[in-house]
Amino acid sequence: MKQFSMNLPTLKEIEVNFFRKLQEQFSEGLVRYLEQLDEWIMEQRDRSRFRLHDLRELSLGTMFGEITFKRRVYRDREKNQFVYLLDQALSFDGESMVSPHLEEMAIELASQGPSYRESAKKIEAFLGYPAISHEAIRNKLIERAKQPIPASETKRKANVLFVEVDGLYAHLQRQKKRGVENQIAVVHEGWEKNGERVRLLHKRHYLHQGKEPFWEGFMDFLTDHYDIDEQTWLVVNGDGAEWIGECRSYFHRCVYNLDRFHVFKELRRYLRELPSQWKLAREALEAYDPKALLNVVDEIPMESIREEWQEDWKKYKAFLRRHQEHLKDYREKLREAGVDTSDMQSMGSAESQMSVMAKRTKGGYSWSMQGVSAMLLSIMARKEGRTLGGEVTYDTNTKTDETSFRMNQLFKKSKEAVKGYTDGMIRYLHTSAQSTPLGAALKGLRL
Repeated sequence: MKQFSMNLPTLKEIEVNFFRKLQEQFSEGLVRYLEQLDEWIMEQRDRSRFRLHDLRELSLGTMFGEITFKRRVYRDREKNQFVYLLDQALSFDGESMVSPHLEEMAIELASQGPSYRESAKKIEAFLGYPAISHEAIRNKLIERAKQPIPASETKRKANVLFVEVDGLYAHLQRQKKRGVENQIAVVHEGWEKNGERVRLLHKRHYLHQGKEPFWEGFMDFLTDHYDIDEQTWLVVNGDGAEWIGECRSYFHRCVYNLDRFHVFKELRRYLRELPSQWKLAREALEAYDPKALLNVVDEIPMESIREEWQEDWKKYKAFLRRHQEHLKDYREKLREAGVDTSDMQSMGSAESQMSVMAKRTKGGYSWSMQGVSAMLLSIMARKEGRTLGGEVTYDTNTKTDETSFRMNQLFKKSKEAVKGYTDGMIRYLHTSAQSTPLGAALKGLRL
């Protein structure tokens, strides 16, 4: 086979080379597109309102690489300010120096962790150039998080809403307080089975950021997104924290449910060295029988518990007794009120809902107050399938006629009908590189 050996690049090298060349070609095309679109806007603008002032250069980081193009700035006579009509028409902020798509990609990677710096490195490795710094990613995420989430245009009607509530602690940097508890709620309308998997229906997230009590802010959130009234039931699941238990004083029809995951975890910690008692306690918990559970824990001799845990065990038994009513199956109370519970499942997904956020906000990192809130809001947006903050909106009433705009108006028509690549479109083939293996391959694509 030696006589067939050739000094060829690897497939990886070919793929990377093609990708970089495509980036160059698309960058050039994007610059031409934006400049011709800016020229078209100039012709279509309201000349009585927008006076052409200057032509300025802008460098913008994109998925294709950094591009530099010129766009026009106008004096808005009505508002007495300078504006870029191209920015308004395309819903982007040229001053940000980063394209909206690249910005969203950076925020998405940052919300998945482990750090802003690592996210910037991943983007550089993929695109082939340092597209955005880790500090810029952080600033973009915080800036996006400041944009208010608009109320739902069509509010959903729900007879029962399920609310998983928990507090997520994060360490703070350069603050008097060492840390802060972020109060979070996950709201859903029930469960839907897909084979063996179960997902929460119409899940939404709430991060408390106001100075008012948590449940007051949460009430405003509910009224923004749901069509609720005094007949709406709320089933609240929490770990027994005092601020969570206050839900009953805010809602007419509210069932407070003690999170079984937390109870299971705590009981196992104390009773794992007592297998027979642990078995009885677990069975009582799974049967939603608080009386049986309390009987089991009361009959355990104190000397059976580790000495260093005995004081905490006394407090935890008292905690369970205080929450005896909240260990019952919430569905019993709903059935008594005439609510169909046939499709309802046990509560207790608060911990799993918070786990993704906990992994990102913990891990030994310290945060600013703004930073941790922005990161949590970013994760929530991703889990709901939306972008953080949404697109920039502008007053776009700039056209004076009904002239329709078509993309093909921005491009020159080809002089001859061809298949494959048109002569002159790939500049790479008009350099000395045309004799390289890549150049020969590109030439071979023409039919």
